[in-house]
Amino acid sequence: MAGKKFSMGFAPYLAGTIICTLLTIGWFVVDDAGKKELDRNKMLVDGIAPTFAYELEKLEHENIRLATSTQDPKYQAVNVTLQKWLAINPEISSIYTLRQLSETTNVYVFSPPSDYNHDGVISGEMERGFSLGTAYSYPLPDLKETSGMKSTFREEPIMHEWGSTISAFVPIYGRDGRQDAVLGVDFDATVWNSKVAKARWSVMAFLLIIFIPFNTTYWVVFHTRVERFRMLLHQEEISESEDRFRKLSQATFEGIVLTDQGKILEINQTLYAMFGYDSQEELTGSSAISLAAPESRDKLIENLYSMNNSMLEIVAIRKDGTKFSAELVGTSCMYQGREVRVTAIRDISERKRTQEIINHMALHDTLTGLPNRVLFTQHLSDVLEQARLNGEKLAVFFLDLDRFKIINDTLGHARGDKLLKSVANRLTRCAGESGVVARLSGDEFVMLTQKFDQVDEIVALAEQVLAKLEQPYRIHDYELHATASIGIALFPQDGDDPQMLIKNAETALFRVKDKGSNQYSLYAPAMNMKGIERLQLENGLRHALEREEFVLYYQPRLNIATGQIIGMEALLRWNHPELGLVSPGDFIPIAEETGLIVPIGDWVLRTALRQNRLWQEAGYPQMTVAVNLSPRQFSRQGLVEMVAKELRETGTHPSDLELEITESMTMHDVEYTIMILEQLSKMGVQISIDDFGTGYSSLNYLKHFPISTLKIDQSFVRGLESDPYNAAIVTTVIYLAQNLRVKVIAEGVETKEQFLYLQNHKCDEMQGYLFSRPIPADQFEELLKQGRTFELA
Repeated sequence: MAGKKFSMGFAPYLAGTIICTLLTIGWFVVDDAGKKELDRNKMLVDGIAPTFAYELEKLEHENIRLATSTQDPKYQAVNVTLQKWLAINPEISSIYTLRQLSETTNVYVFSPPSDYNHDGVISGEMERGFSLGTAYSYPLPDLKETSGMKSTFREEPIMHEWGSTISAFVPIYGRDGRQDAVLGVDFDATVWNSKVAKARWSVMAFLLIIFIPFNTTYWVVFHTRVERFRMLLHQEEISESEDRFRKLSQATFEGIVLTDQGKILEINQTLYAMFGYDSQEELTGSSAISLAAPESRDKLIENLYSMNNSMLEIVAIRKDGTKFSAELVGTSCMYQGREVRVTAIRDISERKRTQEIINHMALHDTLTGLPNRVLFTQHLSDVLEQARLNGEKLAVFFLDLDRFKIINDTLGHARGDKLLKSVANRLTRCAGESGVVARLSGDEFVMLTQKFDQVDEIVALAEQVLAKLEQPYRIHDYELHATASIGIALFPQDGDDPQMLIKNAETALFRVKDKGSNQYSLYAPAMNMKGIERLQLENGLRHALEREEFVLYYQPRLNIATGQIIGMEALLRWNHPELGLVSPGDFIPIAEETGLIVPIGDWVLRTALRQNRLWQEAGYPQMTVAVNLSPRQFSRQGLVEMVAKELRETGTHPSDLELEITESMTMHDVEYTIMILEQLSKMGVQISIDDFGTGYSSLNYLKHFPISTLKIDQSFVRGLESDPYNAAIVTTVIYLAQNLRVKVIAEGVETKEQFLYLQNHKCDEMQGYLFSRPIPADQFEELLKQGRTFELA
């Protein structure tokens, strides 16, 4: 418990002092016992080792040399003496004598076999002994200062293959008084240290025997006092627990009420403040049912009289009569010896409002506040169910703003969002009270219209919507004009479920987009047939490459001055197994949209280069082959590397390839366009601008493009004789190309008059039906064989 400390009075301090004193004394006693045993061992050695050395001096140890035979009597006498000493002193591991050869090398003189383990079995290196002259591999202590024949110890154990030893060394003197050799005595380190440890453990055991009774008595007293202290703590914990419960209930953000059969016993401050009361006394003793609004009192009564854990939501009522949403969590507890109900009440009004906001955001467009696709589909499903029962008609409008992306990209998203809000407001007014408008995504809206009898009413509403949306918008000091395209599907003839009606309305919208903009179209079943045909083309297109259904046609390009063939344009054709030869205008847009144009374009480039190389190898004049690049191909990563790879693998010179790009492709990202075109131009590839005059290229940018050719679009060439504006455009393009020092090619030349006009204005090249249509490779080769040229009849 906080503030309570367990105490045994003076006894712990006295006991602690005694224990510390005994431990301190015991430590010194044990340590002293070990040191005394160690000193006894050393004294034993100090007595034995000099005696051994003296005996060896008497045996004239100095007369034994490395050349002495082991059969020499003096050698035998010394060896026998050492073996006797080993037998008499079992604590000695081995005895040997060493003689110094140099400052760092010592050799054995005598090393009799010894039973190192004292088990009666001699085995191993040490137990075989070392022969006379064997080098001693361990350093010796300095014995020059030794006097009185006392031994010198090396107490750090030395590890051998047969174990570890502690060694003592004594000098051996010759008859001339000079040190002749060294006597070494090895002791088993384990046995040596175990004697010291045994002496210490004996003293420790004695001290433990003395300490145990004192320790037992102390712990009995300690345990008794601990139990008394625990009982005191338990009583105080109960008291503090009750006090803590009351304080927590007052501090919590939830209202707490204790009731007995619906009667309020206690409440906390949060609860009476939540319900608008000034004090606890106003509610204590009254019925808890008064806390609930009339519509929730039955649920509250059921909760108050139940003893099970429960959670429910009710409508609560404050003192002033205002209502709010509340969440109740109830359980039972013991209170003054009886079971009562404790209920926690939380005001969840804010959470409810937040949930409503979240639900609204999930089902509504955040920008315009209109229903989104999910909510519109749910509403349309409900309305359709009612319409089936009542035999009513419905119309679903699918709207898309025309050229909204240009406005958004040019003026910024802020103005674009403002425009979308204005469009949403106008559509809502057009729909009226019974209609519903929703925003699906981007600039796409849907509108549901009910209560009409004739289709003419829907047509009139569509025209009204178009007229309303066409009126100017004032946005951030800008006057904007926006139009829309509308597709309309009717119930029941155009669909019986929400998805089908929305889909068919969108299909009708696509039909409007194909024809232009600012129009409406009612859905017709034939529109879906066109969609099915498109899907059939797309599916076939995905397998056309692997099935080798593509073929290249080549249209000759002629020098206008000489009439000779100087190049050709490679044009893709699709020989569909069921539909026959499919027009490029039908499948190229699909290939571009699906991304299939990239692998198809690679195939076209590779095939055209290989064919041009074959004609050159056959001896025909060197020609340039022109290949069209689609927008997707031009914007792909690695375009330059791909072109270089195809040129390298087909063996075609870069100058024999001309890549055609359109004006619109160059203007999306001018810096990127310049970078790619410069890389291709440096490689030697020629660049031409196809359909020049139909796009919106800037002449300011055009002068920075490394182009080699401008191609006049055939729409201008076709009207040369009848339209002076077309003639002016053609003349201007020719003069522009001449000033830019690039070639100019006219496409779609079909009449002699067109040819003469181009020739008179010094156009460089032409291609068109006047000379040849696009033809397969074998027919083009026939033209080359015949050496065909163009001549006016």
